[in-house]
Amino acid sequence: MSRDEQKPDPGQVSLNELVTRTFTSREHAPLSAGKSPGHVLVVDDQDDNRALIVRYLSQAGYAIRQASNGEEALRSIALAKPDVILMDVIMPGASGFDICRRLKDDPETLDIPLVLITGLQSKADRVAGIDAGADDFLSKPVYAEELIARVRSLMRLGEARRALEETRLAREIEQRQWIHRMFERYVSPKLVKEILDQGDQRENPLERMLRLEVVALFADMRGFTRIAEKLEPSKVVELLNVFFTLITSVAYEHEGTVFNMAGDSLLIGFGVPLPQSDSAERAVRAASGMIKQFQFHVADWRDTYGIEVGLGVGICCGGAIAGNVGSPTYMNYTIIGDAVNIAARLMQNAKANEILISESVHARLDYAAEQLQSVALAPMTFKGKSAAMPVYCIRVSRDGE
Repeated sequence: MSRDEQKPDPGQVSLNELVTRTFTSREHAPLSAGKSPGHVLVVDDQDDNRALIVRYLSQAGYAIRQASNGEEALRSIALAKPDVILMDVIMPGASGFDICRRLKDDPETLDIPLVLITGLQSKADRVAGIDAGADDFLSKPVYAEELIARVRSLMRLGEARRALEETRLAREIEQRQWIHRMFERYVSPKLVKEILDQGDQRENPLERMLRLEVVALFADMRGFTRIAEKLEPSKVVELLNVFFTLITSVAYEHEGTVFNMAGDSLLIGFGVPLPQSDSAERAVRAASGMIKQFQFHVADWRDTYGIEVGLGVGICCGGAIAGNVGSPTYMNYTIIGDAVNIAARLMQNAKANEILISESVHARLDYAAEQLQSVALAPMTFKGKSAAMPVYCIRVSRDGE
């Protein structure tokens, strides 16, 4: 079928007749004063058709931009997104179907309401328009009443879409900020970013229960009982704050996750909530750094308060469950499992400036254990274990000797 056969006969209704008929109607008074006009892009290669639509819309108070073909329309949209697009179907080059499909396939423009204006009346043509993603159709010749009604309806649709998107984005931002604040209590800023970047922002990572292999580290202050007995409560709390600040800062340097604080001990996990191929080495180096840095406070507290303190550490690798655990009134993000229990037992047996590690940790150290001079101790028997377990000790001094 030729282009002329597809287009309606312009002689059926004259341009002057349509314009006169339109603007004697009371239904199309200009928009109220002070109301921002909608922005409509009119795309048609026929000057008279385009002029008619532009006049209808201008009289109704809308801001208009024009394009004579699909490529020109795309360039115009790239400069500024309109609120509604009115597009002819039969145009030189890319058809209205083609341009519609390109716009609806692009995330930046898919939400712009688009009306296809066509003289094609067949069911197949309508299906093609729907398949291309058109929001509505207008048949030629275009009558002002129908045109303005469709545009107003689609303006409201566009506003609703934008409002929903703004609400969705605001909720995502709020959720991300809330998760960020929660995870800041446990992990280093770098890990917080990785967790948020990898996760689904509609889901709270703290609510996921994970079974994974972790390296659990328990650090405990030796001599704390003497501190609590000798010093005023306010001073005890002050020294504890210094201790925990130091321990957590070193843990963050090695991208560990801080879990429970109980009395003068602290649980730190490596390889959780994100896997770390070198988690065992990270844990050992973190423990060594904690002991070395704490020894500066050891000397100061000895001179100032006459107390002897130190730091003992236990580390074990194994399976654990990570998640938010507790009651309806109190929840805590933590790890539970055999590796955590053994790390706690190792910590209890560690003397000041000692790191006791399980065989599972020792086997994963390529060179850190050798560099830190680990030595095998006599196997230890722990509660709940039928056989004694191999244990290795790493002693740490300020100068690393």
